[in-house]
Amino acid sequence: MEVIHKDEQSITIRFDKKDLAKIAEPIVRNAESFAKNTLDIVYLLAEQDYRTDDHFEQPPHVFD
Repeated sequence: MEVIHKDEQSITIRFDKKDLAKIAEPIVRNAESFAKNTLDIVYLLAEQDYRTDDHFEQPPHVFD
């Protein structure tokens, strides 16, 4: 995780793909302990982690 930009009104953070699950999974498992704003951010991180994986599988014999 790297803080790219920070000022009074915003912050920009860069995450490595390998760190997303390490951050998101423990927080989601203990969701009842966290505020809604924290969970909103963590769910976005978890979604991004999922989307960056390659889930496409070519159907067999598609070009036959």
